[in-house]
Amino acid sequence: MAVSELITPEHLNRHALIYVRQSSPHQTLTNQESLRLQYALRQRAAECGWGAESVHVIDADLGQTGSTAEGRRGFQDLVTRVTLGQVGIIFSYDV
Repeated sequence: MAVSELITPEHLNRHALIYVRQSSPHQTLTNQESLRLQYALRQRAAECGWGAESVHVIDADLGQTGSTAEGRRGFQDLVTRVTLGQVGIIFSYDV
């Protein structure tokens, strides 16, 4: 059974990215439930049809503000992969 008619075989042939971040070091330490929910998006990717080998977690930006892309290596990686056509879907929590 399909999760969504919007997810096509073309999407499933590409990577699923999970972008994990929190805006400050303090949030990273105190908002453990948010981190747990973000990492749990792997399960959602599986439910949508992506195999474990096709799911990539990007969490290099934990504790960094989202006010600029400068210095956010994870976000830059995400943009590069999307630009190269490698990504079928991006999962994120509380964007």
